[in-house]
Formats: sequence, structure tokens, C-alpha cells
Amino acid sequence: MSGDPSKNDFGETLSAEARARLGVGAEDELRLLARSAHAILLECGDGSVAAPPWDRDLVLCCDVRAFALADLLSLVHTTGKSGYLLFEYENEQKVVYLSRGEVVFAESNLSTDRLGACLLRTGLLDHAQLALAEQRYHPMTRFGKVVVELGMLTPRDLWSGVKSQVEEIVRSLFSYTGGWIHFWEGEVEPDNVVRLSLPTNRLIEEGLDRRDELLRFLASLEDPRCRIRVGDALRALASDNERAVVDAVTKGCALFSEVCHRSGLDPRTTARTLQFLLLTGHVALDKQDDEEMPVSAAADDDVVREAVALHGRLIFELSTPIIALDGPAEVADRLNRILEESAARGRALLANIRFGEACAIDPRELEHRALRLTGDRLREVDEALGEIVAYLEFELRNHPQIEDCTPFLEAVAPLRAMLIR
Repeated sequence: MSGDPSKNDFGETLSAEARARLGVGAEDELRLLARSAHAILLECGDGSVAAPPWDRDLVLCCDVRAFALADLLSLVHTTGKSGYLLFEYENEQKVVYLSRGEVVFAESNLSTDRLGACLLRTGLLDHAQLALAEQRYHPMTRFGKVVVELGMLTPRDLWSGVKSQVEEIVRSLFSYTGGWIHFWEGEVEPDNVVRLSLPTNRLIEEGLDRRDELLRFLASLEDPRCRIRVGDALRALASDNERAVVDAVTKGCALFSEVCHRSGLDPRTTARTLQFLLLTGHVALDKQDDEEMPVSAAADDDVVREAVALHGRLIFELSTPIIALDGPAEVADRLNRILEESAARGRALLANIRFGEACAIDPRELEHRALRLTGDRLREVDEALGEIVAYLEFELRNHPQIEDCTPFLEAVAPLRAMLIR
């Protein structure tokens, strides 16, 4: 066993991020039990698993980009495992309880996954009933009990609603393209008194179908003829994502790309949110006829200007530490080669654009060029300038004089998030 507690039996060092994710300290001695791509299975020096939430023997932690959730759930189902599955993506958390390979319950920290919102979307409650139930609800009781006591649902209706809620949460997991899965093996009872028995294989199949449905919906939203407008529903929105999207539409954003930009949400999250808002009547979609289409169905000028400015700031922030090490002239030379290659591949925005001796680029010239583009100007800006951003991030991660680029990347994370569309 290595004397360095940050290393496992194979001499590999766990990053601070990995330790924080697993809840282990620098003093904990770890052994690597198994590894597959981004999936790791760890055991503490005393034979226990790294910081499990209960006294269990094994914990699996993996990146869904390397170990698909469908594969994991299929494995759990086939082997008849029981346990607690935690999915994390940014600030979102969803939990699935399994018993002998079958789903028995699920919960989420998202407002859109709450029971009331699910009952509204399934048509078991209307807006007025939901508003009244929320007024009567208090944390010391259960929301489902409130709606039954008010005579809005029968216990059988409530059972169907809870079942739909659990199924929605599980199916929604398959629409994520990133995130982490943690799985602890062992019988675990959910806090909720409800214990269902839902066929895992069916939920996997439906989840993959729901993912494909979301992709088709996303494609229809990206059609330049599609317009988003405010609906007739007046009920207040509890979800931050829903509020952000409705606020963007209320302020005049009609194109999907504009809504993504104004709300600060990535396209898949925006599309999922719009699906919910359509069901509850908060937004509506219209499709223009070809003869009604403007010559250029592009983002408005202010959105294009903002995109150029945000990319310019991001390029400046990412290049600063590299310039401090290598000098502005050398970095400018490397970036200009990237510009030339991109322009040669047809990036009209970057044609004849150069970084100067101080490794600076003229934002006014970029803005002027962006506004003169035809077609989807916002996408062209994102793709062209995003290529420079991607190159600078690559340099930071691989620069021989930068041991840890994490502080630099974390510093620009809020700015990066504003550009996700």
C-alpha cells in the first residue's frame, strides 16, 4: 500500500474534485477496486466503501458519458440488485430506489418534478385546484394528503398521480447528455410511504423513447418558422427554469435560439422546459408560412452584439494566463493560425480577422462582421468564436507550466454558462 494517502494501489492520484464528489478527505487511504472509462469503484483502507450514505459494501460512481444510464439500470435489473441510485447534473439531483432490480420509488429536487406540477401536467388537477392545494399545504403534512382531504382526488387517483410522477422522473434521466451516477447496493426504504413496483425494462424503453421525442421536439423548435409566444395560463411558476423561459418569451424572444440565449439555458434544458410549459398552457407555438418568413430568420441585432461581446470577454480571460507565460506575440501567432484554418473552412466571420501584437482582437470589427452575416447569425458567432474558446481551454489544460488549470476554468464558468444555448 502506498504511503501517500492520496494514491490508490495502482499509484493513481485522486483529484480534489473526485474526493469531494465521493466525500473523502485527504487523510483517507483508498484502493481502486475496478475502473472502466470514467467509472471507478473504490474501497477505503479499512475495507469499507468511500463515504457511503449507509453501511453498504459497494458504491459505483461513474460519468454517464462513459457508462450510459440505460446500461447501468439494465445491469441492475438483470442481476436483481437492490439499492439507491443518485443522479447529479450541475445543481440537479434525482434519486431512484430499486428493490430486486425493479424501481420502487423516485424523487427529485426540481420544482418541475414535484407532485403538484406532475398532477397538473397529467390533467388530474387544474390551475385553480393546484393553487388552492398549495395554499393549504404546509411542510408538516404531505401534499398528496392535502388534495385528497380537499376532495380534489380520490386515494386511487392520487396513487395514479404518484406513479406518473415517479415514472416521469425516471424517464427524464435518459434525456441528459452529462452528469454523474452513484449507486449504493442494499435494501433502502424511501422516506415516502409509497412503495411502487415498476418494471425497470419498461421505464428504460420509455425513457429512450422520451429522449428521442425530445430530440424531435428540439429539431422542430430550431425550425426558423417556429415562433414561441406567451400562453393563456396565469398561475405563478415555481421553477427557476420555467420562470427564465417565460420571462424571455414575455420580453419578445420568439425564436428558440433567442430564448436559449436570454434564459441562459442549454438547448435540451430549454426544450424540456418548453414541453412542460406547453402542457400547462404558459406558452404556445406558432409556425409561420414560407411567404410570411423574413429574408433572414436570424437573432435580433442586440442578441448578436451580446454574443460577440461575451465571446470576446471569454477569449480575453482564457488567454490572459497563457500570455503571462508565453508572451503576447507567441500566443497571437498560434491563435492567428487557428483563425486562418477556420476561415479556410468557410467561417466567414473570421476571414481576414487577426490578433494584434498585444494578442487582442478588435471587437468592433467582429461585431460589424457578425451583423452583416446572413442566415442564423447567432449560430455562426457561437461556432466560429467557440472554436477559439475551445482551443484556449485545450491550451490551459495541456500547458507544461500550468499544473492545475481548474482555477482559471472555474473563474470563467459563469461567463461560459451565459453562452450555452
